[in-house]
Amino acid sequence: MYRITLTDDQRIELRHRTRQAAIAPDTRDRLEMVRLSDASYSVPKIARHLQLHEQTVRAWIKAFIQGGFDALVNKPRGGDTSELSPAMLEAVRAEVGAGERTWSAAQSCDWVAEQHGVRLSPGRMRVHLKRAKLSYQRTSRSLKHKQKAEEVAERTAQLEELEKRGTGA
Repeated sequence: MYRITLTDDQRIELRHRTRQAAIAPDTRDRLEMVRLSDASYSVPKIARHLQLHEQTVRAWIKAFIQGGFDALVNKPRGGDTSELSPAMLEAVRAEVGAGERTWSAAQSCDWVAEQHGVRLSPGRMRVHLKRAKLSYQRTSRSLKHKQKAEEVAERTAQLEELEKRGTGA
């Protein structure tokens, strides 16, 4: 049977930790398990009170006995950190904010690769842009950038001539 008896200093620390503003809900529940165990609640009674499984309560009480308060906090999640540093993101923000052109996520990826040597996928760049509350625009699907001005002027003149004659062909 796991039972916790806290010292006065541990009770003060428990009270301090439970009142922190940025504490995760899971951590708060684990601290509550310790408090209730110190108040002579049994594991089944704590489990019913917190609507958790008894094995979960036992595991966290055992973790507290072995490691103290630090054993109750959430462990960092796995995954690599992004190669896009905050300084690079600020450079992207300045470039997009200049407003000289519209940017797609793929174009901003290319720009970061060109300027900073870091290659990201467009999907990952979209996530970074959204988190940074940066607005990016997809380019429209148009062939306007591939048109030759002389040919466009010539065809427009032909079209106007045909409209004047009244023939649609």
